[in-house]
Amino acid sequence: MEAVKHRQLRVLSLQPWYGGSHRYFNDGWAANSRHHWETIGLSGDNWKWRMRFAAIELARSIETRAEQGAQWDAVFCTDMLNLAELKSIASPIRNLPVICYFHENQFAYPNRGSKQPDHHFLFTNFVSAIAADAIWFNSRFNLSTLVAGLKKSGAVWPEFDPAQELAAISESASVWQPGLSLPEFDFDFEAVVSARNQRVASGAPLHLLWAARWEHDKNPADLLKALDLLHQQKVPFRLSVIGESSNRTPASIGIIADKYSDEIDYWGYQETRDDYWRALFEADVFISTANHEFFGISAAEAMAAGCWPLLPQRQSYPEILQLDQQPDRTKLFTYPATPKQLASRIRALHLDRNWDLGELHSLAQEKQLLNWKAWGPVLDDALDVAVI
Repeated sequence: MEAVKHRQLRVLSLQPWYGGSHRYFNDGWAANSRHHWETIGLSGDNWKWRMRFAAIELARSIETRAEQGAQWDAVFCTDMLNLAELKSIASPIRNLPVICYFHENQFAYPNRGSKQPDHHFLFTNFVSAIAADAIWFNSRFNLSTLVAGLKKSGAVWPEFDPAQELAAISESASVWQPGLSLPEFDFDFEAVVSARNQRVASGAPLHLLWAARWEHDKNPADLLKALDLLHQQKVPFRLSVIGESSNRTPASIGIIADKYSDEIDYWGYQETRDDYWRALFEADVFISTANHEFFGISAAEAMAAGCWPLLPQRQSYPEILQLDQQPDRTKLFTYPATPKQLASRIRALHLDRNWDLGELHSLAQEKQLLNWKAWGPVLDDALDVAVI
């Protein structure tokens, strides 16, 4: 086994959605892996088109590269692909071991309003899981919601009981959280923490940071409600709202920009990773209002930067905080659910500057262990074992 764990593999990485957290994961691992990676990526837009047609597009590229002499030992792909379709039409990889990584699953993705989920996309996740030799999830929450969703959907799929396939999925599934791309510029973490502690102790307005895609599932509407409550209660604050906008940016984002323009320090997409990390270092409190979070990379990065997290008690957040092992963190770093409860926690942090800095420092060190330089080799070993 030791010899196997240190071999170098030729990995074909298929990225039907090569953007956002998917690209972040792929490139972070590839840059810190002992294996040789060849990535074929499609643009990170039109996700429904990607799930329906990526197999055809990727098969063309695979055939072309194979004809040019490319060879691989294993395939790594994501949940945005219909893997069963791909294996049926891409003969060069048909007999290679395949790991399918679930960044999310369609069974637990929130729908707008009363819209019903499209079972075609649910079924794509299902058949891809069946077709894979190993299934990796970025969190236990992601895995458990897929299994629960399959059980629920299987009950309404006509004349079909997925119990046998569910057992196979559960047997081949494992959880491997993503690594973190820590800042490349030189920084003194202890100096950053010391400056933040002094700022907080001075009684200055807390610098609040919200970092997420500007879409409905990240729930900026609740952020606006919480800020309005703080304003009504005359709780001063500084504010940074960063993340990538889209043509689906909720109206609440624009309202925040207009209403709290005097409080804003950082706004919108940060053009470089260095800019992004400087925003994290200058913030005091990281807040989330997300209704959809299968892992929470920005939350983990903010913790690694020493920010005080205030996360809702839902989705993957209890897991990323390890509340099952550290129940005391529930009171420190979470709020139950509502904007009123979030505003109440921020107000309490504003009034009581005697923060538990020891626990915050432990949390930061915990997340810093996920830096890709250390975590990439761990995933390398896991890949070795998966493709034996």
